[in-house]
Amino acid sequence: MASKRQLKGDITFIVKEMVSECIAYTMLVPNVDIKAVEDLINDILDYYGKTLADINAARKAAAAERGDNLKAIRNDARQKVTEFVGRMAKLSDKK
Repeated sequence: MASKRQLKGDITFIVKEMVSECIAYTMLVPNVDIKAVEDLINDILDYYGKTLADINAARKAAAAERGDNLKAIRNDARQKVTEFVGRMAKLSDKK
């Protein structure tokens, strides 16, 4: 199991990459639905804040629960990244 610091770093990296992709998309694709991209970026950033709060709360949990909590957070992050990437792909389908 990776440390809390590693988990925070991984999630931060992924969030930065997804937001960067969204911004690049708005600059490179003509007639893009800016509102849809803004909504996606806001959802990504909301998820980021919630996840960091969850990681910090896991730190305060008993040692026996801490590993399970971080594992659940990591699994949730994988699901959310898949969801966000799917939403990013649908942005190009709306043209």
